[in-house]
Amino acid sequence: MSRRSLIGRLLGFGVSAAVGTPGLATIAPHLVGQWNFGPLSPDWQPLEVATGDTLLVKARVAGSPVEAVLDSGSGASIIDVSLARTLGMADGERRTISGLGGKAAVRLIHDVEVQLGHRTRRLQFAVVADLGALSAAFGRRINMLLGADMFVGNCMALDFGNRQFALMPTGSFPGGADWTPVALGHGAKQELYVSAAIAGSSAVPLMIDLGSSAALMLSSAYVDAHGLARGRATSTAALGGVEGVATVDVFITPKLEIGGLAAWNIPTLGNRNWLSTSTVGNIGLPLIGQFDAIFDVTAGFVWLRRPASRNLLSMLKDRSGLGLSASEHALTVVHIAIGSPAAKAGWSVGEHIVTVNGHPVDTDYTHGSLWNWRFGRSDSVIKLGIEGGIMRELRLSDYY
Repeated sequence: MSRRSLIGRLLGFGVSAAVGTPGLATIAPHLVGQWNFGPLSPDWQPLEVATGDTLLVKARVAGSPVEAVLDSGSGASIIDVSLARTLGMADGERRTISGLGGKAAVRLIHDVEVQLGHRTRRLQFAVVADLGALSAAFGRRINMLLGADMFVGNCMALDFGNRQFALMPTGSFPGGADWTPVALGHGAKQELYVSAAIAGSSAVPLMIDLGSSAALMLSSAYVDAHGLARGRATSTAALGGVEGVATVDVFITPKLEIGGLAAWNIPTLGNRNWLSTSTVGNIGLPLIGQFDAIFDVTAGFVWLRRPASRNLLSMLKDRSGLGLSASEHALTVVHIAIGSPAAKAGWSVGEHIVTVNGHPVDTDYTHGSLWNWRFGRSDSVIKLGIEGGIMRELRLSDYY
């Protein structure tokens, strides 16, 4: 099951930033390929890219350590209700937030101190919500999402190849010859977006969403209007978010261009209930991870460049057709993709996978590489142990 961004944009609330023109510095050739913050040295911190599509960082909320997800698609930071209860922060104003395809009741708490790296920010408010559906889609407990409010006043460098990030003061990055500046816009609910051209069409606004596990998501209305799926193999997938689990379409987009930089053959979700009135879709972590990235929300720009090492994140493509929810002891089938190997092999929703190629599904499932089996080469045969002692073989293939 794919995990969408929580787009925790409180109705009537949000973060704002002044959009200007980046000061593009001319840098010496020896600085090309480096992270140039002028007289400042980047304060690098560990960055975990879990299951290939989720950014995990160490943070502190109200003085307590937490493992949090970086989610630029969420206007406000979101704390899981269980953690909020532990910290004595669960009582707050009742509010409603919007996901990409629905809404959910939450609580609003005020004056929340969050430390990320060596920089501390006191948030005017944060959201308390049940993150259980996203935790299930991810396979590990998600305690907190650090939203766009944590980007304000900061300049965040993301070095995916070396699995590290740096949080610097806003305005500290001067740009450079090997960096492409891309203007950040703010939608009606303060969602961050950029302009990008899809499959050769005119540029359109797309959210830039570090918290989305989908490389590219588009509203079905836009997909239909531009015939993006016409003549292409398509299927379905399950998508988990703040409002629950939804079924979406899945296909391959041949090309996307942003700021003159291109990506090809992008696994894409078509969302039939896209709610944003300011954007037609979003660019998620697997696509952003094709580049080095520096976010300066207050300055109004994200800078991108091709990594010199070509050590890119994989734009993972499922070849099993099984939409899965993970627990400590099993993978539960929540969706069977139309026309997929799983559909042809007669799999059913509700079945429980307890072993993969002889390895048990346990709390280490998302920490190593076992989770990667669904994205293997076409014609690979995977042996899956089903609850009750049954063993099945599933041959992977490209079904969309």
